[in-house]
Amino acid sequence: MTILNVFKPSTLATNSRKRCGADDEQLAYAQPRYDIADETEAYLVSVDLPGVAKQDISITLRDGLLEVIGKRSRETPKGWKALGEEKQAYAYRLRLMVDDRVQENKISADSKNGVLRLTLPKEEEAKPRKIAIN
Repeated sequence: MTILNVFKPSTLATNSRKRCGADDEQLAYAQPRYDIADETEAYLVSVDLPGVAKQDISITLRDGLLEVIGKRSRETPKGWKALGEEKQAYAYRLRLMVDDRVQENKISADSKNGVLRLTLPKEEEAKPRKIAIN
């Protein structure tokens, strides 16, 4: 079963290379790789954000639009010598439409080793239930 009827990439995400404002040093956005799993109790979303620290991730939910922004650090660690340099700084941005069947106030997130995991619990009526035969 596909989950595309619950989560749909927003048409806003098609402009994934759109530039940020002046506050963000003219960053360009890139859409990260993500995966959505439909479990019994919740939808699980895994988003790959390599090079993004936990404190540099922003998650917002407004009017059914879930937006994840992860800003990459361009600093070279102390003692390292860069062999090459990216010409343009960029940030990851993922926008997904969330259906009404998700309990928005119970959404949780965890970030570890460059992977952000979101848990979106389902409403009671959205969970499958077993019907007994008399």
